[in-house]
Amino acid sequence: MKHLIPSLALSMLFCIYGCSQNDNKKEEAISKTEAKSTAAKTAAHVQIPNSHLYIIPPEGFIENEVAGQLQKDSPNGIISSFMMMNIISGYTWEKYFAELKVDCEKNFPGFWKEEQINVSGHTATLYQYKNLGITQHYLCFSDNYSNEMIVANYDENDTTTGNEMYNAMKTVVVEK
Repeated sequence: MKHLIPSLALSMLFCIYGCSQNDNKKEEAISKTEAKSTAAKTAAHVQIPNSHLYIIPPEGFIENEVAGQLQKDSPNGIISSFMMMNIISGYTWEKYFAELKVDCEKNFPGFWKEEQINVSGHTATLYQYKNLGITQHYLCFSDNYSNEMIVANYDENDTTTGNEMYNAMKTVVVEK
């Protein structure tokens, strides 16, 4: 419970921060590579709370129903988590990620990454973003199949967990 409030506050901060950026920032060209994800849900898949999305999480991740996420505590006290996010109020995923990219490139040049993958037969983009000591991976359906996306948060210094979470994002299956 002691990690619940900071975890929720951090999640809300990232959502509010991303939605409050300046509209006049220049969009840059996107480079993408192709990768494949699993196509069918297996016994190892776990539902991202409050979503139609299933993932094979790295070892140690458990469901936190109150926070609506799959999470794992780290030795330094920072929670790594997977959670579902929707973009609402007429905001588009293209605008949201263009703004995150500008912010990331300004503060952490060369860190931003994008990779196009196939999720349950639909085109999705896997983004990597860094800010405030936290690294995030976003999985967004770039073919507008679903407005649900996954956000993975982890301590920027925990590269092992970060790599495991990144690879887990490629196991996502949608079950509606």
